[in-house]
Amino acid sequence: MSLSLAPLSPLALSLLAVLAPAEAAPPGAVESGYAPDQGFFLASPDGGYKLRIGFVGGYKIEPEFNAGTAQDRNEFFVLRPFFEGHVFRPWITFKTELELVGNPPYLLDAYFDVRPILQFGVRGGLQTTPLSRHKSFEPNEILFPDWAVTAEYFWAGHDKGATLMSLTFDEKVESYLGLYSGTPLRQFTAVAGNYVVLGRVTVSPLGKIGKTEYPYITESPAPFRISFTAQGFYGKITAGTENFDTDSFQFTFTPDTSPSRKATAGGDVFLQGSRFMAFGEGYFRRTEPSSGAARYDAWGVWAQAGVLLLPRRVDFAVRGNWIDPSTSLSSVRTLIGEAQVAYYVHAPVLVLKLRYGIADQQTPGMAALGSVSLPLTAGRSQVLTLQLDLAY
Repeated sequence: MSLSLAPLSPLALSLLAVLAPAEAAPPGAVESGYAPDQGFFLASPDGGYKLRIGFVGGYKIEPEFNAGTAQDRNEFFVLRPFFEGHVFRPWITFKTELELVGNPPYLLDAYFDVRPILQFGVRGGLQTTPLSRHKSFEPNEILFPDWAVTAEYFWAGHDKGATLMSLTFDEKVESYLGLYSGTPLRQFTAVAGNYVVLGRVTVSPLGKIGKTEYPYITESPAPFRISFTAQGFYGKITAGTENFDTDSFQFTFTPDTSPSRKATAGGDVFLQGSRFMAFGEGYFRRTEPSSGAARYDAWGVWAQAGVLLLPRRVDFAVRGNWIDPSTSLSSVRTLIGEAQVAYYVHAPVLVLKLRYGIADQQTPGMAALGSVSLPLTAGRSQVLTLQLDLAY
């Protein structure tokens, strides 16, 4: 008598590996220290528990002028200490991150991931919503000193909720489906009745793109890749203001009494090669204020391109933004152009960037704007940025 077992599918094998007991680390395994792809970390001998302590900072000198008048400026782009790691199994991970550029400092991310197999996972907690692929890159992984204004303007922001994630078809299709509270970042109590439903699908037919927006620096050589995204969200969202309470010596958040309904759709294209990259996003948003103000639509597009000048060391890049905050109003167009030279001391850990930008923000005046918000300060602005990005 013989027993025959049918071959197990790759998914079944993955599930068996998940359920198997954790194996002891091999002799001589490092339990703490530093590794280029991990930063500083502490780990249990069996590898079941791990804690990484890291930091991302952007230090800058940035004179800015609007209509020829010098403007107040910030000396930091981001200052973000964080803790991340895994517990019990390498596929149960967490991250807690603070933002110190603000008054007061605030909690930026606090979430956990459960991903027993590479193909599927779930993330819960305070997190970066995945509407914009550009905004999903870390501060030290983007090409320019800061994120594109258009992406910031249309992005769904940081929010509290859950995201279903998948990576399928040999990592060529990346999908996200999220449900969030529609509540401002610094307010932990969810506003009753608010919500955001979000979806994103990224297709990379030739394989995944690099882990940064400058793959020709971080990969040697960077393979040719092209990637596309379709994305959107709908929700009832509350904005608000922060005020200093002189009795408690704390900043208190006051939600607006009139949340608005927003529907946003967008897409992107990412192209990379051994000596160049190009990336851009386009957005449409419809806003329905509950205050009784008229509904209005907004459009925006941004794009950037970089070319390698010295292998793994120096590149040149340009970026442009165009936004129409409301098609119902005239003289509200936003236009931005930027050019940059970057020196990658040790990417993505240490990067020096020199950027010049010029912007023109039209406005019909506060009375005509109503509930429409402008991306920039009205008038023509110029900025020169010298920034050092540090991350470990």
